[in-house]
Amino acid sequence: MSESAAILKPRLTLRYAAVTNLGGRANNEDAYRISVRDARACFVVSDGVGGENGGEIASHAIVNTVVAHFEQQEAASDAALLACLGAAKAEVARLQATDAALKKMSATVAMLLLDCERGEAQWGHLGDSRIYQFRGHKVCRVTKDHSAVQQLVEAGYCTADQLRAHPLRSSLLGAIGVSDAEAADPVRASSAFASGDAFLLCTDGFWEWIAESQMEAALQEATSVERWLDALEKIAGESALSSPAPRDNYTAIAIWIADPESSSD
Repeated sequence: MSESAAILKPRLTLRYAAVTNLGGRANNEDAYRISVRDARACFVVSDGVGGENGGEIASHAIVNTVVAHFEQQEAASDAALLACLGAAKAEVARLQATDAALKKMSATVAMLLLDCERGEAQWGHLGDSRIYQFRGHKVCRVTKDHSAVQQLVEAGYCTADQLRAHPLRSSLLGAIGVSDAEAADPVRASSAFASGDAFLLCTDGFWEWIAESQMEAALQEATSVERWLDALEKIAGESALSSPAPRDNYTAIAIWIADPESSSD
């Protein structure tokens, strides 16, 4: 499943493309939603935590709730981000309370709000789904995973290059639906964006097969956001062939920012 679109804003043109895929699994526990309201846009991806009942239910509840609450907000602000994430957390808790089989369900979240008039982005994430920002075809910002191996990287016991292949890479320290209060609060941040920037939101089934240098090279060569995402998907697919295990579900949203004058729409 994939989609792409472009929206023209008074100050900036926002183009995006998205894809989600089963990979080698029997069902897809990933989910994503996109919503555009005037000069504001909301992008969110979620990955149901494997091994627990209801991962797919949790991920869909998160993305649907985030978008529903975004569409009730008057601004793409930190307060709006907090409201959306809080509502998603409350919805997952409500579903857990209604069905004992769903008590342990949880899912990651990576959420991005863009204000195309002000050129301001709000980020929120929990787990190992990521948000990347590119400037000058280079990664300038990226979220840090809430995982055991990320802690090893921070402590100097593992390098960032070794993270993707580490045996503890899938051991999460936080997700929406986890009862531990300290591990259940998404991290929020903000950044400015401008014409020429790009964003990538993706689950671990996508980024774990693509090095940042490959993301940058594909971005520099691409002539459209759809071709950039296609190139990334191809790289990930070829890399995943080296693994004997079935490939995980994967989901990605690619976003390009440009001046309105550069739009052909």
